[in-house]
Amino acid sequence: MEEKKSIENITFESALKELEEIVRRLDNGQESLENSISSYERASELKNFCEKKLQEAKFKIEKITKNSIGEIKISED
Repeated sequence: MEEKKSIENITFESALKELEEIVRRLDNGQESLENSISSYERASELKNFCEKKLQEAKFKIEKITKNSIGEIKISED
C-alpha cells in the first residue's frame, strides 16, 4: 500500500482516485481484516473530504448569477 497523504495536502481528484482504489481493494476481499479496517477508515476520511469539497464548489456556483443583460454577477453574501 502506498503512503497515505494528509487530507489537508491532497486535491479533490487525488482523493477521489484513492477512494476508488480503496473500494476496488475492499470489493476484492483479498486484504487482511486489519488492512480492511484501516482502508475503511481512510475511505471514510476521503469520502468526507470529497463531500466537503463538492459542497464548497456548489456554494460557489450558486453565488454566480446572470443579470438581465446576460452579464455574470457574483454575489457577495
